[in-house]
Amino acid sequence: MTSNKIKGSVELTRPLNCLITMASIAAACFISGGTKEKWPEILLASVVGALVAAGANAMNDYFDVEIDRINRPDRPIPRGAVTRDEARMFSVALSSVGVLLNVWLNLTALGIALIAVVSLYFYNSHLKKTVLTGNLLVAAMTGLAFVYGAVVIGRPERSIVPALFAFLVNLARELVKDVEDVEGDSRNQAITLPVKYGTKTGIFLASVVMTTLIVTTLAAYMMQMYSLTYLYLVLAVDVLLIGGMTLMWKDSSPRGMGRVSNLLKLSMAVGLAAIFFGSFP
Repeated sequence: MTSNKIKGSVELTRPLNCLITMASIAAACFISGGTKEKWPEILLASVVGALVAAGANAMNDYFDVEIDRINRPDRPIPRGAVTRDEARMFSVALSSVGVLLNVWLNLTALGIALIAVVSLYFYNSHLKKTVLTGNLLVAAMTGLAFVYGAVVIGRPERSIVPALFAFLVNLARELVKDVEDVEGDSRNQAITLPVKYGTKTGIFLASVVMTTLIVTTLAAYMMQMYSLTYLYLVLAVDVLLIGGMTLMWKDSSPRGMGRVSNLLKLSMAVGLAAIFFGSFP
């Protein structure tokens, strides 16, 4: 295997997204009462999440090759680093290992991982080209990562707030990405919200979701669910969200929306830190 193919295979997985998934599950485990005695389970659950996410990301590139030739020609398949068949086989291998590792955790965790893999496959193959359905599914899968982590520890009820936070952040990001990709999606007959109703509608709905997220983050503190540390960090999240909303109304070009997408990624990371550190007195 050449270095170019190895690099392309790694890029297929979108390593940053996989790391965020790992952090989400690890945070969910600790928030749900995970202790140092549970480190083996927490580490294994985090690896499972990364493998499932990596498999889904590779499968996304497999199905989106024609769209990527327009929107992201530097992705591994369009530029020739890996073939479509190689991406498909890589995806299946990653997802299969991710599901099977749950044998060492518990059956509920295995069931959640299997549901995630199947759901993400149908998202990539069919639902991504439908208005809002695909967006909602991807956001739900991100929230499910928190539920999964809590199930591993045995305290699923403590995953509600972080799961809701993750759902809203990623729903906003999905809508932003659709605006960013509207040209390629339109050419390839992907019926996304911006394609069907216009980019302004997509930006408006993303703004509604981001505003809801700001209210939710503040409400969690006002309900005394987290400490003052949470408030300090979550205010930074809210500033990022306000900045993102301002930017996308000023610049809805692919470059501008890409910057908003990156701000939402950062918001997710800081938000996870807020929830984790805010769980301690």
